[in-house]
Amino acid sequence: MAAFEYEALDAAGKRTRGLLSADSEAAARRELRRRRLAPLSVSRADQGGAGARDLMGRLFGPRPINARELMGITRQLATLIGSGMPVEEAVGLVGGQDASPAASRVLMSVRAKVTEGERLSDAMAAEPGSFPPVYRAMVAAGESAGGLGLVLDRLADYLEKADALKRKVGTALIYPSVLGVVALGVIVTLLTVIVPRISEQFESMGMSLPAITRFMIALSGFLAAHGLTLAAILAVVILAGGLALRQEAVRKRVHAARLSLPALGGFERKVEAARFARTMGILIASGAVLPDALRAAKRAAGNLVFQDTLGGVIEQVETGRGLADALRGARVFPPIMVYMIAAGERSGRLAEMFERSAEHLEADIDGAVTAGLSLLEPGIILAMGGIVVLIVLSILLPILQLNTSVLI
Repeated sequence: MAAFEYEALDAAGKRTRGLLSADSEAAARRELRRRRLAPLSVSRADQGGAGARDLMGRLFGPRPINARELMGITRQLATLIGSGMPVEEAVGLVGGQDASPAASRVLMSVRAKVTEGERLSDAMAAEPGSFPPVYRAMVAAGESAGGLGLVLDRLADYLEKADALKRKVGTALIYPSVLGVVALGVIVTLLTVIVPRISEQFESMGMSLPAITRFMIALSGFLAAHGLTLAAILAVVILAGGLALRQEAVRKRVHAARLSLPALGGFERKVEAARFARTMGILIASGAVLPDALRAAKRAAGNLVFQDTLGGVIEQVETGRGLADALRGARVFPPIMVYMIAAGERSGRLAEMFERSAEHLEADIDGAVTAGLSLLEPGIILAMGGIVVLIVLSILLPILQLNTSVLI
């Protein structure tokens, strides 16, 4: 069966939209009439139907499932599939509930492919904007190991933890962001409005101005004359940088540079190690064999240099080397994590040790994020306050100099 989007009129003449499964467009129209609906338009969901033809849909195409929706969908699928419901029925049930139109379209399209005989992971691959590569890799590993429900349940836990951290960071950044914008506005106002007017008064008196005052006057004049040009250049640089980052070679150099930074590099390595450990713990606990789990974890890595490192680890493991030895040789994983994995290999509790490593690293990351956010606000206040003090000082020094000369 295929998924169809429809737009129809009910018995009261009210326009309604939705999705349904049918063998053909004609069968979909018959089903609508059976439901006492007068079809206005019917089209396959994966081709974009009348229900999706709003302004955003016309401009940008159908909207994919967002991260928050995917988290809820994963939890529902885990519950239904874990209880023994067939995959196609579970996907159809979740898509037919109170999901958004975008989520319903995607899920009904996935259900149609599963009904036609495709695996769930392969059906999700047709919607790459909704299901990230690592998500599909974990689903595929769960299907191969026969533990799809367990994988989805653990994947839902992982998505919920990541979303909680994202919301925590977003909430904590609200006040510093507002503070930074306000402070920047004050600085720009001082430089472009206040300083030029005061400099006119000083110049009319023929005073010898202090160096800091001359610097602020020159900076103010430069911003007034070339501010728009600087803004345009900045916009072009940002656009060019975004286009350049689409090239894998450029991204790899940027990722390597990030890892080499003194403080942020260590933090990013810890984040990648935690993601690797969490992914491996989920997959191995679900029955995936080690090489397949490593390949899925490689796709989950966000840093291309880290991906290349994991590629080398995979090659060594496939030639017979122990996983802990291969990770130790990579020199990018925290020692405590390597020791725990080595213990897991010896005791046969590798999945458990990966989970414990992930929890340990995630606790460290959470603490580092909390500390960094707590220092961000006073840092912004000190930096902006220092700039404002310099501007005010450049104004006050000539006034004090004038008062001193009058008294003498």
